[in-house]
Amino acid sequence: MKKQPKNKVLFLIPAGVILAGALIFLGTRGRGDDSVCQETVARLQALENSDISQTEQELQELKQASGSSSDSEAASDGSVMTVLSDVEIRQVFAGSVIIGDSITESIVEYGYLDTDVVVSKRGLNVGAADDQISTAISLNPTHVFMAFGSNDLEIYGSDATSFIDAYRTQLKKIQTALPDVPIYINCILPITDEAIAQTPDLGYYSDYNDGLISLCQEMGCTYIDNTAIVESSSENLYEPDGEHVIQDYYPKWLTHMAQTAGLQA
Repeated sequence: MKKQPKNKVLFLIPAGVILAGALIFLGTRGRGDDSVCQETVARLQALENSDISQTEQELQELKQASGSSSDSEAASDGSVMTVLSDVEIRQVFAGSVIIGDSITESIVEYGYLDTDVVVSKRGLNVGAADDQISTAISLNPTHVFMAFGSNDLEIYGSDATSFIDAYRTQLKKIQTALPDVPIYINCILPITDEAIAQTPDLGYYSDYNDGLISLCQEMGCTYIDNTAIVESSSENLYEPDGEHVIQDYYPKWLTHMAQTAGLQA
């Protein structure tokens, strides 16, 4: 497929944003607030000459000013979580590292973050993550997030203790090299009954999570429970395999990690 010239792409992006903004403008007209309409039009015209990141940020502000509802989700503590925009996700995770398997790798595949933040490998289990741990340490991050377990379930089965031992070994490497860097451990997401029926070892995920909670208490790490994201969602966030998750999960997950770690845009 022939690639479009870069300057043409840059022209099309603002045009699409202007069209989206125009819809916001039309929505405000129905409320009879002429001053809001006039201000919106002026800001949209200014966006034509803005760079892409500024344009997206401005569009988010326009949505809020026009009364459009922002995406929100229930947090693990029952509060309402406002989902970060793509620009905000890049801002808050700058300088951090997320280590994991194929579920983590999709953060890069969907374009939310790059490999200077996400260190992952498809099919990876925590015991075999030596290279990824070394890479993460070499990046000298301000925060470390880890997300392992899906592949480990099929390796360790009912032996959750061996999984926790392998996790502990990797945690010690990070803590030795980066003693002042906080580490956050993501839970293993619930796995559907259909997937467990196909692969019974997946059914031990709750035992593994119990072990991770105890490990975090032992090692001074923070456990991140993402269960509410999938269980409170009005849509099914799982891929057909009942283990992996669709793209809609990712901004919610990244937002939850950022909020747990106190990262600020």
